Amino acid sequence: MSDETFVNDGSIYPWQDVDRARKDKRLQRKHPVNEGKQTYQSKACPRCGAKAEGLEWFYFESPQETWAKLCGTAGWMTVCDRCHVQVDYFEEILN
Repeated sequence: MSDETFVNDGSIYPWQDVDRARKDKRLQRKHPVNEGKQTYQSKACPRCGAKAEGLEWFYFESPQETWAKLCGTAGWMTVCDRCHVQVDYFEEILN
């Protein structure tokens, strides 16, 4: 996450895009949560200290228009719902 541009609240990606991907049942079925948890190790929430097991894991895919502009990305994201923080993003695809 070192080179990403952060949104005002410290988030990596706009929350509307994060929420859209998170609620996309088709996308989430294609990427079982255990797959992400077995592949990556998320750090703890920087605000409350919740460990990776207490965070929400899901597969993130940026909106279609970002892919058309050759700046699309996809990968695993962890979020602390309690603190409304995007904790980690493990990019797997970038165009």
